[in-house]
Amino acid sequence: MTAPALVVLGAGLSQRPLIRRAKERGLTTCVVDGRTDRPAAADADTFVHQDFSDVPGTIAALAAAGVEALGVCSMGSEQAVVPGARLAEALGLPGLPVTAALAATDKVVQRGLYRDHGVPSAGFAPARSLADALAAYDVLGPRVIIKPTDGAAQRGVSDVQSRDEVASAVEHALRESRSGELIVEEHLSGLEYTVNAFVLGGVFHPVSVTLRELAPAPAVGICVAHRHPCGRSDEEIALIVDVVRRAALAIGIDAAPVYAQVRFGADGPRMIECGARLGGGSDAQLAQLVVGVDLMETVLDAALGLLDGENLAPRAMPEPHGHSRFVIPTAPGRIVRADEGAVRELPGVHDVGFFHHAGQIAPPLWSASGRLGVLLMTAASDAELDARTTHALAALDVIIEPMEPAAAAAAWNDQVAREREGLA
Repeated sequence: MTAPALVVLGAGLSQRPLIRRAKERGLTTCVVDGRTDRPAAADADTFVHQDFSDVPGTIAALAAAGVEALGVCSMGSEQAVVPGARLAEALGLPGLPVTAALAATDKVVQRGLYRDHGVPSAGFAPARSLADALAAYDVLGPRVIIKPTDGAAQRGVSDVQSRDEVASAVEHALRESRSGELIVEEHLSGLEYTVNAFVLGGVFHPVSVTLRELAPAPAVGICVAHRHPCGRSDEEIALIVDVVRRAALAIGIDAAPVYAQVRFGADGPRMIECGARLGGGSDAQLAQLVVGVDLMETVLDAALGLLDGENLAPRAMPEPHGHSRFVIPTAPGRIVRADEGAVRELPGVHDVGFFHHAGQIAPPLWSASGRLGVLLMTAASDAELDARTTHALAALDVIIEPMEPAAAAAAWNDQVAREREGLA
């Protein structure tokens, strides 16, 4: 006997709002994740311990759990995009075309589509070996970015500023690459922006443009806050939006959200990446608060085949200044306490959550996994937003036993491996 349920791929903290929203709509939810100790695992009606990248295995696990999928969705997980499209296709459910999902998650394919469709972006070259990467550096240098083609959350990414650094960057990227394929990209200068949007029936609906505030070196491209308004003029925002619209069209995204990153330098906006998913940094919740568009509701409607696009127009909101502000540990180590305390009672705080909890490891800020949690905040002005955020961060009750970065990274990798095996 089976029971109908919305299938959510991933049980990370970023999935929690989507799961809760689905339940508020009266939907039964089933979460699938290959790790057992995940923040949102207990939020679903049914939890299935299964690596969702194995689509046949996921179908079998859902059947064994007595789950009949009503729809398939995710939030914030780049790794769920292709499995989600394939699972929806296999089950005859609405979903992103598999070809678009593959293009949206393969950096080499995506950059090739940008080039073929005249979308401004960085120069690039694929690489599978050190020799390939060195040859690419000689053309694209003196400063390049080296990363896995199938990576996410800034894992395996290096900012290479000399030829001597290429070998270690290649080794770092290969450790994080599932396919063994890398990309070498021209380094782009300028501030970085995030565009949240939705494509429906071939029509691109821009929702929000936020400034991506990045962690300082040695972190590479790790976002510490998504801030709205983004600080650009209306004309410049229009240019940013148009570049993302062209990128989404080139990739073939339709009936799906867009989460894109753009650099704006002296020669204007240039694409970094265009994902077919909601962002994982509370971007959808922030958009609802500052521009009045509910992207989570839109994604749920799309998964269920109910989307009509009527609610995708931004509108004026009482507190249009806001950000999702990540909580960054002062040092990596074992978490003694990560508690929100009374922070929710403070002005402007809409949500707070922790990616890791007591007893777990807070890894180094070598990828997005090094972020401890996130605050979702709004205010009537930038100055008020900054003041409220300072107060909220000080109110969090966090204690971490510091460890040397290498030791913390090793302990983190061991923890993840145990969780994947269901031993945590």
